Amino acid sequence: MPLEDHAERVLDLVATIPEGRVLAYGDIAKRLGGMGPRTVGTVMSRYGSDVPWWRVIRSDGRPPQGLEDDALERWRAEGTPLVGGLVDGSRADMARARWDFGGEVAGTDGAGVRRRRGGLHHVEIWVEDITAAAREWGWLLDRLGYHLGDDWGHGQAWELGSLYVVVESGPDVEGGRHERKRAGVNHLAFHGGSRAEVDAVVADCESGGWSLMFADRHPHAGGPQHYAAYLESGEGFEVELVAG
Repeated sequence: MPLEDHAERVLDLVATIPEGRVLAYGDIAKRLGGMGPRTVGTVMSRYGSDVPWWRVIRSDGRPPQGLEDDALERWRAEGTPLVGGLVDGSRADMARARWDFGGEVAGTDGAGVRRRRGGLHHVEIWVEDITAAAREWGWLLDRLGYHLGDDWGHGQAWELGSLYVVVESGPDVEGGRHERKRAGVNHLAFHGGSRAEVDAVVADCESGGWSLMFADRHPHAGGPQHYAAYLESGEGFEVELVAG
């Protein structure tokens, strides 16, 4: 389908986003179908000046790239919920600002199940080498059912329902290889599906830049009743895949 045909559908939807609410590029792509977040972004950059473009943003709540100051001024004027509040915030609070445009109940995940307060909203991982990290994390998260919601050059956001994982290497990242044994977060654990699905990821993990840890005790490195795989990325990040 030509970009112009996508443009009409995208712009019609964007024009209906209420004041104080936002949608991510991926939200619009999923709602309309037949396109991805990049196509939505291209439409907005070429044709979006006559619609409320500041209400179409990146999936982690950040404004459109290069238009941050203008978007933030408009958000504050409209009362868009921001992480850190209207005065100090610079990123939309997606849990409160995301528009209920598809008939889903506000405060639910994509399946209509009400989220519990305190549930995990997102994870942000800072890396030194975004090219390597995007390949490694992108491979793994794709295998686990996530889809790429946004890519802004030095970072990516991978989405699964209402949860998203950000992998980023921006100007604020300090040098020094990640070390899981230092104080801080040791590893991330994901539901890996069935035992067969976990085994399939392990079998292919080297092609994605990951290596199996504790191979001599796999798949019961976490205990005799715990079936899981422990993987390490090229940058030293550890992930646990737990079989259901």
